[in-house]
Amino acid sequence: MARRKAGSSHTTISITWEDKELFRRFAKLVKKTRNGEMYESDSAVFHKILEEYMKDRQGTDAHSTYPTKDD
Repeated sequence: MARRKAGSSHTTISITWEDKELFRRFAKLVKKTRNGEMYESDSAVFHKILEEYMKDRQGTDAHSTYPTKDD
């Protein structure tokens, strides 16, 4: 399972700038402000994409991305 600091609700996921630009294409306009247009956060977009991804797949146990030793 992923490591989490106590009390933290968000994490940082490292992706390439190219992927981020593609990812942000899916953000919907939230509102127009005096300073410009405000779009959904990366977190909101990621959540929607993850929900769609899970529709076609069976849930399994979470896996750590860190190497672990088998005892």
